[in-house]
Amino acid sequence: MVSRAVRELAACVERVHSADDVRLTLADGMHDHLAEAWAEWDGEATEASRILGIFFFYRYLAAHEPTDLRSAVMALTPCLLYSDMALPPDMLSFLAEFGVCEAELLRQDARDSPDPVQAGRAAFAWRRIVMATDDDHPQRVDRMTAMVRAVRLLAARQGDTREVDQVVAVARKRLVPRGRRKRRVTLHELFLALEHRYEATGDTADHEAALECAEELAALSPGRDPDGSYFAFVYGEKLFQRFLRDPSTPDPGRAIGLLRESAALPDPGRPTRLLLLSRALSYAAAKDPGFLPEAVAAARQAEALVQRNHKDHPTLQWHLAVLYFQRYEREGAAEDLDRAEAAVIEAGMCLPRLLPLTALAADIEFARYRRTGDSERLHRALVRRERVVRRLPADDAHSRAEALHALSQAQTHWYRRTGSTEDLDRAIANGRAAVDLLTATDPRRSRFLAGLGGVWFTRFTCRREPGAVPEAVRLFRAAAASAPDRHHPHAMLATALWQAYELTGDSTLLDESVAAGERALELAPPGARADGLLDLGAALRLRFGRSHDAGDLHRAKAAIAEAVALPGLSSRTQLQIRLEQAELAELSPAGAAERLQALEAAVALLPDLGERSRYYEDNEFMLQVHSGLGAKAADAAVRAHRPDRALELLERARGILADTVRGAPRSTAGDLCGNTGRGPVVTVSTVETGGLALLVTPSGVHPVSLPGLTLGEARARLDVLHDALASRACEDLVGVLGWLWHTVGRPVLDALTATGWNGSRLWWCPAGIMALFPLHAAGDGEDSVMAGTMSSYLPTVRAMPAARRAPAPPGEALAVAMSRTPGQAFLAGAVSEANSLTRLLGATVLHNEQATRSAVLAALHRARIVHFACHAEPDTRVPTLSRLLLHDRPLTPRDLPGRLDADLAYLSACATSDVVFTGADEAMHMTAAFHLAGFRHVIGTLWPVDDGVASDIAEHFYALIAAHGPDDAARALHSATTEIRRAHPDRPDLWASHLHVGP
Repeated sequence: MVSRAVRELAACVERVHSADDVRLTLADGMHDHLAEAWAEWDGEATEASRILGIFFFYRYLAAHEPTDLRSAVMALTPCLLYSDMALPPDMLSFLAEFGVCEAELLRQDARDSPDPVQAGRAAFAWRRIVMATDDDHPQRVDRMTAMVRAVRLLAARQGDTREVDQVVAVARKRLVPRGRRKRRVTLHELFLALEHRYEATGDTADHEAALECAEELAALSPGRDPDGSYFAFVYGEKLFQRFLRDPSTPDPGRAIGLLRESAALPDPGRPTRLLLLSRALSYAAAKDPGFLPEAVAAARQAEALVQRNHKDHPTLQWHLAVLYFQRYEREGAAEDLDRAEAAVIEAGMCLPRLLPLTALAADIEFARYRRTGDSERLHRALVRRERVVRRLPADDAHSRAEALHALSQAQTHWYRRTGSTEDLDRAIANGRAAVDLLTATDPRRSRFLAGLGGVWFTRFTCRREPGAVPEAVRLFRAAAASAPDRHHPHAMLATALWQAYELTGDSTLLDESVAAGERALELAPPGARADGLLDLGAALRLRFGRSHDAGDLHRAKAAIAEAVALPGLSSRTQLQIRLEQAELAELSPAGAAERLQALEAAVALLPDLGERSRYYEDNEFMLQVHSGLGAKAADAAVRAHRPDRALELLERARGILADTVRGAPRSTAGDLCGNTGRGPVVTVSTVETGGLALLVTPSGVHPVSLPGLTLGEARARLDVLHDALASRACEDLVGVLGWLWHTVGRPVLDALTATGWNGSRLWWCPAGIMALFPLHAAGDGEDSVMAGTMSSYLPTVRAMPAARRAPAPPGEALAVAMSRTPGQAFLAGAVSEANSLTRLLGATVLHNEQATRSAVLAALHRARIVHFACHAEPDTRVPTLSRLLLHDRPLTPRDLPGRLDADLAYLSACATSDVVFTGADEAMHMTAAFHLAGFRHVIGTLWPVDDGVASDIAEHFYALIAAHGPDDAARALHSATTEIRRAHPDRPDLWASHLHVGP
């Protein structure tokens, strides 16, 4: 049954036929139907495929877009080869050109299988090819010959070999003795007869007899004439075929020599000979990579000699894709990955159903993801690998093992992006299944064991499961033992061992890690050397920290120095190398300047990570991996007595994605200090050894050391904060605020007072994990920040808006009141908050069903003040997917229009300023997003607040806004929350959550 989208396409095709106008395929709305139908397409020979293909073809005739032509071929080729459905007559000859290669592969697969069903498919496909070929086509005779061979094959698989037996018998009878004039002619006839019967029956005795004939024919036709080249090729081909059947034979070398000789003669058959030579060389390259350049050169020579309609073009492109990808995996050159992708797309036009080609396309997509971090590439690889596993025969253990291993690797990376433990569990199950399908001597065993070890290691690195480390190490050890001469398992083992040491403190693991790392470097191809040097440097650094052997430190620095100098490294790898360089510098007595230099180089690489994909979530993910880098760089700069540089580095490491939206320029410390005339800005950050506050004032940047604010302590206190809120343990929450006061609040206020600050106003600009704490509410009893200071927040120091010449009056107001949200609890306070805004500011209200996403976005452009009284859902992995829940679809930070000119947004919803630690350097939560979108003032919350209290705070707040205007937002919020604090001093869950972002 066809889907709604396919029915729409079918109706359009009928309109094209009636009006004889292919431009109808470009009509409004058809693109959406086409995209939906294409997403549903399963690659089978169905009515949906026929309609899709015809639509794509007509669309190509209308717009001449090559991708439409490729899609038409992909959809219609299965319909030609695997079904007898009627196809447009004007497309048949065209489709036959692209179907020949797949039909021939079907015949070859049937030749290697005893199953008559496969032979029947091949015969059917060739009959359809001949039917679709014009009578005057130059290749019609060749195609009819191929059809006859396929029909003979079918007959043989059905038990009827009489015809091929008779042909062989006649050829044997006609064969003249050696030395006679017609020996070569009659020997060639016997060779062809044996070859045809071997193809029909698969009897290896016929292949051996044909091989003997080919050897004699090559001996009878020496030299470089056409006959000599042809028979050298025939003999080389037979030797290569025997090698493929039995890899223990010494045939590849002899075959390559003969194929080289035959490929030198320029004639119409040269592309085929060059292709086979390249295939033989690629097999030899598996043992000796020195053959790979010649294999690529031979294939490229063949490519230059054929047109797209040549019978060998698809298989040649497939083979080229394999070669380029092999070279990319060895050498890491991006242009080889580009070439491999282009070739696999070209081959896929003619071979859309070929599972090995689908698997190769998935491998290329996966490699592209590994290089760029583009999640769309990862998703394509995952979908293709799932398709391969679904379509593989259950009894094909060899291919199934490879497919399950590849799928396991893609699922592991998908888990890293989504956090879904189901994906990780599936990755382990598929990895185990792949290993279980292997024999003990399978050469892939090492690779599969290492891959499964990598999945277990991910369980440790991403979920901190201690029990995963021993299993990962066990698997890596087994992989290295299984293939002592392969680089990858030794490299994986080296990494796991030094990280296992950090977990256990077992020094023997470090020794083993260094040994494995050194072995991995000996075996490393050029493209993997940087990672090997990085891991070896880390292991040596850790061992130096335990043994204080200067030799280890010297070797570690040498390894990292070599890695820094390597050309062509990705930004991500360069950044990791710089971070390790900084770690090493910290071990040297005079390494402060060197550490700062390394971290400056690392920070400079962050924009490349944050802008490399067209998908925001990819860039966000890449930056999350290196959150906290700005804090490390700032700490290094302060240690080097350069506080101005500390501020600049902290700023450059934060707000990268926000700047791509807002277009904000980078600022110097002088620029930032010059914008603090209304009050100081205080950055707060933490690293493993302690915290740091930078007081940004008109007189300069003043660093304040916060020794009690270690990263470990901050994480522990954040856990207490979350647990206290979840269990309503207010005493514990009071304790966290007391800790904040003693470690951050009081030292900062004391230092500010020493600069001449009057104590009335300041802006907090926390980084990393500190963005999750209510710094404005830090206090111990009567001593608190709120007691005498009005606090605001900024996502970055450079986000401070310029001062207005005159206060803004209240403008047009909008209230979004979701008291009833599908699937959520009733919010009684939403109505009272909207009523307050209407009474005080005359707001337009969108109630419940009126508050659709499109209606809200349209209203945002007109409003100067916006109030959201609704549920919210923070996204703990991707902050920019945090959601304000509306009637139909949620509103996320990414949905907000850029460059608004508005005064105030009040987000009276749950946790609109909550962010996950790993991505907090960007601070792109809902509150900051509204500020960056153009709302000068934004009110948000760090955690859910009691509905009644939230209404009271909003009522108090808007009464002051009505009296003094939106530029009094910070004072209005401070007044409202201070009143709740006076009434409930022991309930900070009621008054510490609200915060103000803006000037």
